[in-house]
Amino acid sequence: MREFFQFLQDYEIWIYAVLGGIGLIFLRRVIISFQAWRGAVFGLEKESAQRRFSSNLTVMVFIGLLLISELMLVSFVSPAYEILKPLATPTLNILATPTVELVVEVPQEAMTPTPLAVATLVLGQEGCVPGQVEWISPEAGEEVRGQIELIGTVDVPSLGFYKYEYSQPGSDTWMTIAGGNQPTTPENNLLGEWNTSQLVPGDYLLRLVVMDNQNVAFPVCIIPIRVLAPNP
Repeated sequence: MREFFQFLQDYEIWIYAVLGGIGLIFLRRVIISFQAWRGAVFGLEKESAQRRFSSNLTVMVFIGLLLISELMLVSFVSPAYEILKPLATPTLNILATPTVELVVEVPQEAMTPTPLAVATLVLGQEGCVPGQVEWISPEAGEEVRGQIELIGTVDVPSLGFYKYEYSQPGSDTWMTIAGGNQPTTPENNLLGEWNTSQLVPGDYLLRLVVMDNQNVAFPVCIIPIRVLAPNP
């Protein structure tokens, strides 16, 4: 499906030109056949002219529908598809968040939250690229609660889309928060907001996934954070 949308975008001008040229040809035929129909005297002649007029008019309507379809697909459907397609797969119910027992089931070498956060921070440093793909707020190891702003940098060549997700250490399930397809700038680097009030307090991982317009992934930027219980 992505290849189909890409074809419509790459050859948009040519498609309009070809359909427009064909439309002009059949518009002329519609006018001629209509005049012939109006000027016909005999029954068979009038019936034949009417059939030609109906046939040419049908082609004109079909060409018009193709032009409208091209406009809708390129201007509205294709941009929406780029955002929704990658976000559709991981969309999960918030009630399916791993329970407290999963937080306890960490590797034996990480018996306390502190070593776990340090190990995760090293992983995040490997995936985050300053000035291109990085988290600005929250920072690695930061404690958060309630409704927070997610601020980051997404500024890569040929950006296709990005999404930001969270998970718990030791889990392979990532919950999508939201996403977008426009790069961020130092003046406008607010990715969105995240309500942590419904999460079980504890350690979490926050990652930023960025793809280019060929669906090739950049290194995933991951940072550890700790979610605190909401204020009473």
